[in-house]
Amino acid sequence: MFGRRKSAAERQTHMPSRTRASRHGRRPIRSSLSGPTLPDPESRVRRFEADARAAVEVLQGYLPAELQGVRFGFQTVPTVEAGESQAPLLYSVDRAARSIVLYRMPIQRATGLHVDDAEHRRYFVEHCTYRAVCEYLGADPWDLIPGRFDHY
Repeated sequence: MFGRRKSAAERQTHMPSRTRASRHGRRPIRSSLSGPTLPDPESRVRRFEADARAAVEVLQGYLPAELQGVRFGFQTVPTVEAGESQAPLLYSVDRAARSIVLYRMPIQRATGLHVDDAEHRRYFVEHCTYRAVCEYLGADPWDLIPGRFDHY
């Protein structure tokens, strides 16, 4: 009953005290639905690759003949000695091997974005992908897809 103290005999016959249960009475607390073994879909690596692959698909749609057979790769950092280049190496182009490699960390750590948010970081990944394709094809950025950006 409410407000009534239990006698010593009642306390002794009562069930032994349980460890503190979670909010809904379950013990132990369950892990998240995805669990710890699944990779994070919003990780920096996955986000970079998804943004870069989307830009590559757009460019392959506009330039199917020029980019047919070209391999696009992603690497964490460039494997070039530091003394060879003064500017940050964002990508490398190998026309003989028909490949373009984008370097994730220099692109993600680049400074100079006027707004540092997810959208502008995605724009910069797309920009680097576009510049790498321009260098591969030996074309100026404004001549690569004529008329594409005229409405801006």
